[in-house]
Amino acid sequence: MSADGLRARERGWLARLRPEDEAVIGSAVSDPMLVAEVVARVGRDAAGWAIEAGQAMAARRNVHGLSDVRYVHFRPRRSYEALALSAVVSLSGDHTPPAALRSEVSALVREAVPRGVSVDVGLQGVQLFHSDFLGRLFDWCGAHLPAESQAEVMRQMSADLFEGMAALSALMAQEFAVTRDRWLAGAAAARQEMVRDILAGRETSRDAAMSRLSYDLTVHHLALIAWSDTEVDGGADELADAATRLLTAAGCSSVLLVPTGTAKLWAWGGRVSGPPTPGPDRQSASQNQGLPPHLRVALGRPGHALAGFRRSHEQALAAERAGRVGRSPGPVYDYERLELPILLNADPIAAAEFVTRVLGPLAADDPAMAELRSTLSAYLDDDRAVSAVAERLHIAKNTVLYRVKKAEQLRGRPVKEDRLAVHAALNFVEVFGPPSQRAD
Repeated sequence: MSADGLRARERGWLARLRPEDEAVIGSAVSDPMLVAEVVARVGRDAAGWAIEAGQAMAARRNVHGLSDVRYVHFRPRRSYEALALSAVVSLSGDHTPPAALRSEVSALVREAVPRGVSVDVGLQGVQLFHSDFLGRLFDWCGAHLPAESQAEVMRQMSADLFEGMAALSALMAQEFAVTRDRWLAGAAAARQEMVRDILAGRETSRDAAMSRLSYDLTVHHLALIAWSDTEVDGGADELADAATRLLTAAGCSSVLLVPTGTAKLWAWGGRVSGPPTPGPDRQSASQNQGLPPHLRVALGRPGHALAGFRRSHEQALAAERAGRVGRSPGPVYDYERLELPILLNADPIAAAEFVTRVLGPLAADDPAMAELRSTLSAYLDDDRAVSAVAERLHIAKNTVLYRVKKAEQLRGRPVKEDRLAVHAALNFVEVFGPPSQRAD
């Protein structure tokens, strides 16, 4: 019997891996060549199971969120799917990563290196995936295999997955080395290194920094972060063009652009005569500048000199994170508008307790409660002017009064008793979603 035939006989359980949704392969976001190669090597059912597992792990990561801003730009669903597809191939006894996986790893590393993510962080990510994926395999064994065979199958799974992840780690380390060397050789790296030194507060000659960046650090600044939901040809130029137009429209006479990957850009606009002014309605302003539908922008508040340069960027990062992990519609995530929810979310557990205590049943993840929250929020925004709320929401005044009364009945007290707390809780839910969506 051939080696392949022997492996197949020893791993008969592999053919029993099946996805809950038989059409899940059609929803895969990984490289179609990778999916096709894995289907050819382990079968459609096992590949579908891996895709479902990868999607579940990505969803779980999004729910828990990440505090390190280096990670929020990654597209976890595609990354986890690719890792899971490679892992299921290793379970067949063939520990050679799929050939199409290299392009996925290369794309991930190209995004990571310009952001200062080291190979150690990448390998740690593989280790965390390994642990999670193996746990899911063991859960599957407990649910689908006879008790007498579970120990042997689990041992086999552990050994195969270890070999597969070792090969994947070697591939990732190689890609990091090649990409990092290429990046460090570029002039863009020197500019980004200087900006990172400034943001980190490292001792830097201001004059030398301004000379290298061709940007005046002594003026008023407005920080902006732009990113794309999808990778498209010319994406970096598109981000730069959008950022320049938005900052120029805010009155900036100079612009500093720092690409941090193929689909993300840091930017600052400088103004000598006073703080840049994006305008009272930044959403409308962005749309008037013709932002493509797949672009997103996060704005800080204006700041002055080096301290303002740093602080405005920190605020833009916080607004970006709120946009990525929250449910605010975009395309512009403005720290000035999101500041209170962002500050509350500094302690997510306390924030969830606060929202639940203040809103009561209104905090539920339910369409009817969402409708009441929306009306009550508009009611407080417009200083309880029923006519203004009715006009804004395109509903009758009696409907406004009914919904406000219903909301007060559900809370058990009128909103005027703790208006500020109610307003803050409603704003938090609008940005980050009901507490039930954020539970483990």
